[in-house]
Amino acid sequence: MTTAMRPGWRSRWRRWRRGRPFAAGLLLGLGGLELICVSWVGLGFLRFTGTAGAVSWTLGAVFVVSGMTTWHNPALRYFSGVLAAVLSLVTLVAANLGGLLLGFLLTAVGSALALAWIPQQALSNPEES
Repeated sequence: MTTAMRPGWRSRWRRWRRGRPFAAGLLLGLGGLELICVSWVGLGFLRFTGTAGAVSWTLGAVFVVSGMTTWHNPALRYFSGVLAAVLSLVTLVAANLGGLLLGFLLTAVGSALALAWIPQQALSNPEES
């Protein structure tokens, strides 16, 4: 039996995933990768060169880092969520209409999920606040 097939790996994965804003980080990372891929590939009818291409790469990298930050340090979710929300609006103007709107939508929803996520401990003990 391999290491990945040990009993309990699903429960450890589930516990890790529920202990952080997983969907927010995933959407932020996918939105960043989408911005990078759209500027990299170039769709034939529209060439992504110049400042829009450089901004797409830069913003895409910031979104990927923001998504990883929400996964690995959930306490910084407010910082990364606000940063991603502001920069997702910047992508509409500076990065080829937000990566043909898909990158904008992914990063805007991801930033909203990062800002809205509440840890399980805070949900289980409401009278402690």
